[in-house]
Amino acid sequence: MSEIRTYDGYFTFKILSRDQADHLDELFAEAGIEVDLALQSLEFSWMGRERDRVILTLFMEVARTLGEAEGELRCEIDDDQIDPHFEFFTIKGGQLLLQRAKVVREGERIVQS
Repeated sequence: MSEIRTYDGYFTFKILSRDQADHLDELFAEAGIEVDLALQSLEFSWMGRERDRVILTLFMEVARTLGEAEGELRCEIDDDQIDPHFEFFTIKGGQLLLQRAKVVREGERIVQS
């Protein structure tokens, strides 16, 4: 099964030191992944087949660097399942935390005015 993952995320955090900002710039550059990084925020979007958990490995290091952040990274997983499923990531205590979610559809019904 080949799945396509779509990541979208936005985090805010305390102002980065120059060393922290440089470290995050280097991380994303080495991975060849674009990110919108400011002194107090990070915005990220990526879609594709994720090999070797490259995005998750990257954001585990982002979490270690930031320590604490508000916001989340959302991943929609498109595979052979009928209903979409998701993973939501937050940053707390220097760790990347995961919550999994599924959409469960109700039965069809006729829409009436």
